[in-house]
Amino acid sequence: MARRNRSLGRPRPGSSVPAAPSQTITVTVDTIGGGGTGRAAVDVDGARRIVDIPYVLAGETVAARLIRPRGDRFDAELLQVLTPGADRQEPACPHFGSCGGCALQHWPDSAYAAWKAQAVTTALGYRDVVPQQTVPMMRTAPGLRRRADFTLKRTADGAVVGFARRASHAIVDLQACPVLMPALAELVPPLRALIPEVLPRGADAEAVVNWTDTGADILLIPADRLPLDLDSRVALAAFAEATDVARVSWGGRRMAEPVVIRRAPRLRLGPVDVEPPPGAFLQASVPSEAALQACVRAWLGSARRVVDLYAGVGTLSLGLLPQRRLTLVEGDKAAVAAVDAALRKAGLVGVAQAHVRDLARDPVPAEELNAYDAAVFDPPRAGAAAQSAELARSHVPVIVAVSCDPVSFARDARTLIDGGYRLEQLLPIDQFLWSPHVELAALFRR
Repeated sequence: MARRNRSLGRPRPGSSVPAAPSQTITVTVDTIGGGGTGRAAVDVDGARRIVDIPYVLAGETVAARLIRPRGDRFDAELLQVLTPGADRQEPACPHFGSCGGCALQHWPDSAYAAWKAQAVTTALGYRDVVPQQTVPMMRTAPGLRRRADFTLKRTADGAVVGFARRASHAIVDLQACPVLMPALAELVPPLRALIPEVLPRGADAEAVVNWTDTGADILLIPADRLPLDLDSRVALAAFAEATDVARVSWGGRRMAEPVVIRRAPRLRLGPVDVEPPPGAFLQASVPSEAALQACVRAWLGSARRVVDLYAGVGTLSLGLLPQRRLTLVEGDKAAVAAVDAALRKAGLVGVAQAHVRDLARDPVPAEELNAYDAAVFDPPRAGAAAQSAELARSHVPVIVAVSCDPVSFARDARTLIDGGYRLEQLLPIDQFLWSPHVELAALFRR
């Protein structure tokens, strides 16, 4: 998490007012924090506190309600913008301000892009990480997101499908989403109609929807373990037929049952066709994935022996085959099984191999890493603290790092730099549109 802006210690005139939890306050927003929320200073029980207010712009005067303390801060709910900023614009989505998926649609595009770029610089700066070259941020367009986690809920009056409200378990019943691929957005009404067929009243589930090369792959995860009776199975089959989805599965991510397979979901990764497990992690959009793959190919240069850490289903590295020898390491057994099956089918088992390993608890040691000419790693949001420490001890000449969190990336980059690496290039990618999140690709060399 980025550090607090020091200017907040000196609130603007009129922006520091007494307040108590649940009280309505009127403040002028000082700045926008790393999470995309506005920040102002208030006095609570005689102590100055920072309040975070969503959906505002710096300089706006707003009415807000304090809803909960969080450390030395308070989260607030925006009630009304009393003095709108000159740059405020109409959001692209009718649900903006209630749905928790987007935070920044009210910004003009140029200011939004500049803020995201600065957020990366700020996060890296706290660790004194300065790339030799930062490539201008790649932007992805609306309507391209190919994966979504919908919440499904059976209510007394019917059913809802959507995303959670900000800082709430309540669900916004989705009518439109400009971020999603149209093909994914079009699945919302059929999913809503399916809910009464498979969920009892009061029950809810998660629908993990991935768009693959052969169509939609859907995993339904009920909040409580619910067996599927014959009628529910028939309903799922009818849903799949009506919507032309590739596969529908039921259960947890680790114990999913494929209920309907009309055709195998597939991802073409270089010379390999991977059938991802239900609910598999995919990059958010095809253009951003292609940009990451291009970075890996270009930055690895002539490296022949490559290790891919946190490999998932091989998104970043399988396209390197068959010219390079490849080892993929991933903690998810289902993902590794999918890669193994794809390599066998492509006749590439002797060129590439995949292993199950929990890299957070059992990182590949430097002594093993020294056998490779290059390493690629793409960890979850928490980063790769343990594995970065081993990479820093290694003699691997080239490392390509991919991250969805600038803060954990900065920590891991600092570890590599302290171990003797140079951060030569950095590419930010805005694939999480209108959110405070940003993807990074980075090249390190010894």
